[in-house]
Amino acid sequence: MKLGGLSWRLLGGIALVVVLALGASFWLFTAELERLRDAELTEQLLAEARLLSYALRESWGARDAHPVAEMSHALHNEGTDVVVLVTDGSVLVDTFDGGIGVESLLEQPEVRAALAYGTGTATRSGLHGPSASRVVAVRVGRDAAELGVVWLARPRWTFVTHARSFGRTTTVIGAIALVTILGLGLALTRRWTALLRRLGRAAQSLAEGDLAVRAEIGGADEFALLAQSLNEMRRRLLAQVDTIDRQRRTLEALLDQLNEGVIAADADGRIILLNPAAQRLLSLDAPGAEETGLLGRALEECLPQHELQQILRPQPRDDAASAPRAAEARLRIETPEGVVHLLARATDLRLPEPAQGARRTSAGRLVVLTDVTPLQRALELQSDFVANASHELRTPLSSIRAAVETLQHMDVVSERDAAGRFLDVIDRHSARLTALTTDLLDLSRLQSPTAPWGLARLKLDEFLRELTERFAEAVRSKGLHWKLSWEPRRPATLVASPHLLRLVLDNLVDNAIQFTAPGGHVCVACRAEPGTTVFEVNDDGCGIPEAEQERVFERFYQVERARSGAQRGTGLGLAIVRDAAKAMGAAVHLSSTVGVGTRVTVTLPASGNGAEGW
Repeated sequence: MKLGGLSWRLLGGIALVVVLALGASFWLFTAELERLRDAELTEQLLAEARLLSYALRESWGARDAHPVAEMSHALHNEGTDVVVLVTDGSVLVDTFDGGIGVESLLEQPEVRAALAYGTGTATRSGLHGPSASRVVAVRVGRDAAELGVVWLARPRWTFVTHARSFGRTTTVIGAIALVTILGLGLALTRRWTALLRRLGRAAQSLAEGDLAVRAEIGGADEFALLAQSLNEMRRRLLAQVDTIDRQRRTLEALLDQLNEGVIAADADGRIILLNPAAQRLLSLDAPGAEETGLLGRALEECLPQHELQQILRPQPRDDAASAPRAAEARLRIETPEGVVHLLARATDLRLPEPAQGARRTSAGRLVVLTDVTPLQRALELQSDFVANASHELRTPLSSIRAAVETLQHMDVVSERDAAGRFLDVIDRHSARLTALTTDLLDLSRLQSPTAPWGLARLKLDEFLRELTERFAEAVRSKGLHWKLSWEPRRPATLVASPHLLRLVLDNLVDNAIQFTAPGGHVCVACRAEPGTTVFEVNDDGCGIPEAEQERVFERFYQVERARSGAQRGTGLGLAIVRDAAKAMGAAVHLSSTVGVGTRVTVTLPASGNGAEGW
């Protein structure tokens, strides 16, 4: 394994610590060794001085140093200098090379201590060159006039003076210790470096968002505990990220599935949220906000509706005292499928606080778009219905009113023919009012969700025969050819609502008779098909233009040529047919050709209302 910069620095630090530790240990060792050698040397010198003083005891009075001369020379040969002197200044023995001053020697502290207490010790410099010497003094004699001292001096043992004898051993021991410790440090450094790299890679992966990496370090040391902490942090981060991702996906799914459009903008007027429903309702070409970069763009760049821009832009804080803006707006959007009417409702939005030092505020704006096109169309239909109903009612009422006023000012006896004509007007228009009222009541019942439409088992032969009888006089008076096309193999029954089926067929037959010229043909057919029962009403009347065939089922809508006829209808017949068929679950289909005729087909499903016995 190659060592990196951190490893070399760590190894260098260990080496420095090892060197400093070895130096300190060596210094302490040599100091202690020198102290022990000083103590040993002091004891040895004191023993030799006492031995000399004991040998001089017998001859001290005669000032004879002969008994210790040989011993003094022997000690001198071993490196110990001996001086025997009397307090009167006489020197009996002096082996110190070059001699030593008696006056200065008597003033030394070790000599004064020996004269006072019997023994004295000291360390002196300059006696044997640059190295210090250990000196001792022992008192000799008992009378004050005969007192003397035996003074011994010998160089101290120091590591510096004996470095040559200890240098090799010390060097070998130090080298062995240094190599051993550095080897151990290198091994530990390599191991710690490998562990740190593994921990570093795991931490880097966590920082980059890769939560699948684990720090696999066994044991119970600090590295293992750190790895466990990283793994625990990874687990918690993974749980939090999973929770956040699940919440984000849930929110996205909710926004994507909402039928209402949702748009959010920040304080700078930039889009921060735009769901697919809003894009669809506003006819934005983008299949996705992220793909086209709508998010983060200014409102004016993405939304062409000025009203929507105004209610989406948050009100500045310095304009808080001004009048509040509208919280709603009505939008009219032109789309390829037609005009879409939207209701936009806005509310203030508090966004998460921005980063420290940012100038943007936390205020935003949220708009919910609701498609009110069906409601708008219903309101328009209601308005048209009221207008058309008022027009249809006003016309016959005006005619009746005019005829009544004329009759009130006429002489009925003398103007019998004219009075009869006015009475015919009143009769015709009152009949029209009656038919119109009946149709309006039928429409009202058909649109009531609680209206009871009871089912019954109908015999088709009797039901169709009654239909023929109801319109027999109208067919005969207009000179039409009536045909009933129904040839069952045996008597058949149909489960359906008698009232609804009668409303459908009566209005279809009435329209066919009304818009077929005298001598024309009207045919009612009934047949069974797989799973259905089909009723058809055919005529060879004036027909309906193709452009108006979709609108004839609207209330009060009539083809222009039908409006001018004397027998024009109420304009509600086909609307009643549509609603009654819807209530039965049936389908209505109209096909017509101008000048050829019209065919209306009503298909009843067999499920619940099917025919039996065909």
